[in-house]
Amino acid sequence: MVINSKKDLITWASLKNINVYIDQKQVLSNININLKYGENIVILGPNGSGKSTFLKLFNRSIYPKVSKDSSIKIFNSSNINIFELRRRVGFLFKEMEERIIRGVNLYDVIASGFSGSFNTKNKDSLSKTEKIKLENLINDWQLNDIIYNDFYSLSDGQKRRALIARAIVYEPNLIVLDEPFCNLDLKSHFILNKNLNKLINKSVNIIYITHTLESILPETNRVILIKDGMIIKEGSPKNIINSKTISDLFNISIKVVKEDKYWRGLPEIVKEE
Repeated sequence: MVINSKKDLITWASLKNINVYIDQKQVLSNININLKYGENIVILGPNGSGKSTFLKLFNRSIYPKVSKDSSIKIFNSSNINIFELRRRVGFLFKEMEERIIRGVNLYDVIASGFSGSFNTKNKDSLSKTEKIKLENLINDWQLNDIIYNDFYSLSDGQKRRALIARAIVYEPNLIVLDEPFCNLDLKSHFILNKNLNKLINKSVNIIYITHTLESILPETNRVILIKDGMIIKEGSPKNIINSKTISDLFNISIKVVKEDKYWRGLPEIVKEE
């Protein structure tokens, strides 16, 4: 099939009238949205707005409240096998790092993507094809010099790159990232930005959360704004990323500018009379 426009894009996830409660508190309200192949999506919103909860609907770690008029379908199915899901979508959530015990080296962390278990020795059970994939990932994500170091001896940027490499061992064409740029220094930020853009250029679609406009990838073509547990607006970056919309989202006056394909958010200076 030849895709000629956004109308022709194939839906891989469909959410209808989704409500989520955690500890009897409503976290997401009336979520209605379709996600399609060919879209690189950034999710913006204040802290505590429900962004991470929204993403966790896709890896099945959080389930919505069941009602007769609600539904969630992934790959056109309401009951997808979790192992099949892992092969088709790569996931990175902040709490994954906490599941790794001390003493596990970086190689085993990445190799664990094949088994799904973080804290086992994997190298002896890998097939020749899997070993080749790992070597390619280690090279692509610039981890050669530290590959046998203890995971917890590494910088935040190195850990993040390793966990993303782990998420894509099965070469999925979709990856879901929860705040991939959080707590990174400038160098690590640039390296991650460059590598994610390389994935996009290989036709991998990325859905990710960020708090800063500076972290929005140039190839992003859809923006979803979440506030108070609701999707308040969504559309193309051209229509969404502007001073008024972003100021309304964060309840603060922000001047949005764009330079060389990247956005920046600057404080709006009010002149005193």
